[in-house]
Amino acid sequence: MDCLDSDTLANSESLKAPGCPAFDFWERKAGRPLATLLQRADYDLVAQYSYIHFFVDRIIPALGPANGLSSKQTRWKSFMTDDHTPIELSWEWGNPGSPPDIRYSIETIGTLAGKIADPFNTLATQRLLEQLQHSIPQIDLGWYDHFTQHLLPNAQDLISYQESHATSLPTEPTSTSFIAFDQRRRGPMTVKAYFIPTVKAAFSGIPTYDLIIHAIHTLPQRRPETCQALRLLTNFIETHSRGAQLECEILGIDCTSPSTARLKIYLRSRQTSFDAVREVMTLGGRMDNAEPESAFNDLFELWQALFFSDKTTLPVAKSTELRHCDHRTAGILYYFNFSGDKAQPVAKVYLPVRHYARNDYQVAKALCGFMKRRMGQRWGRRYMDALREIL
Repeated sequence: MDCLDSDTLANSESLKAPGCPAFDFWERKAGRPLATLLQRADYDLVAQYSYIHFFVDRIIPALGPANGLSSKQTRWKSFMTDDHTPIELSWEWGNPGSPPDIRYSIETIGTLAGKIADPFNTLATQRLLEQLQHSIPQIDLGWYDHFTQHLLPNAQDLISYQESHATSLPTEPTSTSFIAFDQRRRGPMTVKAYFIPTVKAAFSGIPTYDLIIHAIHTLPQRRPETCQALRLLTNFIETHSRGAQLECEILGIDCTSPSTARLKIYLRSRQTSFDAVREVMTLGGRMDNAEPESAFNDLFELWQALFFSDKTTLPVAKSTELRHCDHRTAGILYYFNFSGDKAQPVAKVYLPVRHYARNDYQVAKALCGFMKRRMGQRWGRRYMDALREIL
């Protein structure tokens, strides 16, 4: 099996910035695990080298200082992960017969992040995307510029912050944007951007969801089908008891041509029963394109394996709530995908293993068992091998 050896990667002078503690830290903490995932997902050697070279050259310098290097250094607390690490790696399971894809998301952290000149860490992301236009020609920043104007703090907001120290602003999250990279096996890398309008909402007094909807409606290339799909989601939020409790978190976009770009709205619910999951994903029965019954049966099978593995009697009632958790990121996170000429959104759900499952091993075992029954043993075994090597 062709692969980039981790030691070879670390010792390659063409890829390494010698003597830089932050570089060494992120290469070890993120670069080597990424190399392992690419290898175990069976990317060819050319793709492995290309993606790792890009990561070392462009991404590692954008991750900021190493965690805990200096007690004198105030580390930016990224909302990317619960321990504030500004990067998250992802193994995306493919369809039966297809190999997985490896992805990652980051929050770029500038040297002035959290300081008076850049209190919400907005500068580094904009700078990196501008640089990437030269190395990834397919990037289109038209939508990114539009949503930056509508959803991120502007110059006047920063002046107000500097004058008042923004005592009314929420303490978490102060992160305002992320970038994600889909490492495709063929064709160019896909770049995505994510906006967290919490700070803008605090400055403007306008709810986060309303800010996002207004920003979408003011797009120059607004699609009628997208507006129709948005009305379905808005109606559910305004008129349904479960919809009324959804907390709007994030807007995601593809940094591609507006003719092909997708919009994704992320919403969190503190209701954690499977019945609630189904009702939100179908918008209370409003969607004709909702997943078939077999898909929800599969999802419930995985739900039980992840969250109720210690139960001797299965199935559990679908109305059973997961154990109580007060953490900021507790609950169920959903996103609704708006794309092309589709007049209804496509719903996806994040299963919150971080707060409700027993441990990493139990999660990996349950997931691989579930995937084995649908895709065979190969990729489940590769996934477990990757985890063992990384952890």
